[in-house]
Amino acid sequence: MKDKKYCPYNIHIEQVNQNRYEYDDSGHNTFHEHKLLERQAPSPCKGSECAAWHRGRCRRTQ
Repeated sequence: MKDKKYCPYNIHIEQVNQNRYEYDDSGHNTFHEHKLLERQAPSPCKGSECAAWHRGRCRRTQ
């Protein structure tokens, strides 16, 4: 069984922004918190479909 190969250059990135606001009784903003959540995952190697693929392996690193 072959090991599944992943591309070190083609990374799938998913980002989610979370904002939280608090207001006083007059409706003025008294607090704002922002969080950026990011998940990165390598993409599967596309082999011969990739432009960096040459003679059976990835040549982008050379």
